[in-house]
Amino acid sequence: MDNKAKKKTAPIIITIAVVIFSLAYVCFFVLLAVTAPETLIVAAIAIVVYLGVCIGVIAALRERIKEINGGEEDEALKY
Repeated sequence: MDNKAKKKTAPIIITIAVVIFSLAYVCFFVLLAVTAPETLIVAAIAIVVYLGVCIGVIAALRERIKEINGGEEDEALKY
């Protein structure tokens, strides 16, 4: 495994974990909205928030992979 592949492993694993947990919450709130219709507004807001988290984390992963492929592996060390 080359150095770039090693640096991609952690962000991919973390992204997968966050997306799985967020989708589990989405499933929970969908189930909640189906079984208890009075919670529909709260469930809808939570679903939108967790789907937004998934999209944000995936976008951050794409940017991180672009940085690694572009040779900016340690970009955070500049700050």
